[in-house]
Amino acid sequence: MAADMNDYFNKKRSESFGQNGGGNGGGSNMPNFNMNFGGAKAGIVYFVIGVVLLLLLAKPFVIVEEGERGILSTNGKYSDQALLPGLHFIIPLIQKVYIVDTRVRIINYASRFEAGNAVEKEGIITKPSITVLDKTGLPVAIELTVQYRLNAELAAQTISNWGFSWEEKIINPVVRDVVRNVIGKYDAEKLPQLRNKIAAEIEQNIQKNIKELKSQPVILQSVQLRDIILPPKVKEQIERVQLAKTGSPKSGTGSQKSPTRSTQKSCRSKRCR
Repeated sequence: MAADMNDYFNKKRSESFGQNGGGNGGGSNMPNFNMNFGGAKAGIVYFVIGVVLLLLLAKPFVIVEEGERGILSTNGKYSDQALLPGLHFIIPLIQKVYIVDTRVRIINYASRFEAGNAVEKEGIITKPSITVLDKTGLPVAIELTVQYRLNAELAAQTISNWGFSWEEKIINPVVRDVVRNVIGKYDAEKLPQLRNKIAAEIEQNIQKNIKELKSQPVILQSVQLRDIILPPKVKEQIERVQLAKTGSPKSGTGSQKSPTRSTQKSCRSKRCR
C-alpha cells in the first residue's frame, strides 16, 4: 500500500515537471500576451497617436505678449483685426500668426563713427546721418533721434497696406524729406544760431506729414535734433567771425588813436596858453 502511494506521487511530480519545465529547459513559463489587436481597435489607436503627434508638431496655438499684436493670415489673406495679447488657437497649415511690436521704437540718425560702434538692440535702429544741401548748396549732416510706435488699433491694416517693412516705407522717407526741405531754406553758417527754431520746424513738419497718412498707421512720439555737422570751411568762417566780434583788432586800433587825441588836446592847451 505504501509502495503504491509513493508511485502515485512520483508519477504526479514527473507529470507536473514535464508540463512546466520540459519545454524551456527548466525555466519559468512567461505569460503570453496577445498583441494582435482587432482591425477597428488598431485604427482607433493609430488615429489617436497621429492626432497627438500632429498637435505636438503643428502647434495649433500662439501666445501674443503684452506690447505686441498678432496678424492672422488665412491662406495668405490678412485679417482685418489684430490679435490682442493672450492665447489664440489656429488651424495648422491653413492659418499663421505674425507677431508685430507695438511698443515705442527708435531710429538714430548718427555719424559714421557712432553708427559703426553702435550696439544693435531690440526696437532701436541706427542709420547714417542725413546729409542735405543748404541754401547755397553746401553739404550739411544732420543727426536726429526719432521715437515712434505702430498704431496698435490699426496694426492689421497697416501690415496689409504697407507690409512688414513699414518703417522703411513710412518713417525714413518722411524724415529725410522734411530735413531736406527745412535745411534747404537756410545758409549753413546761420544754422547753429537757429538750432532751436530748426529743431521745432523739423518736428512739426514730420508730425504733420505722419498725421496726413491714410489711417494714421504710426504715432510719432518725439523728434530730437542731436547735432548739426557743418563743412570744415564753414566752421572756419564762423570762427573768424566770432574772433572779429570779440574786438581784439579794434582795441589795438583804439589804443593807437587815444594817444593821438591826448596829444592834440595837450597841443591845443599849449596854444591857448
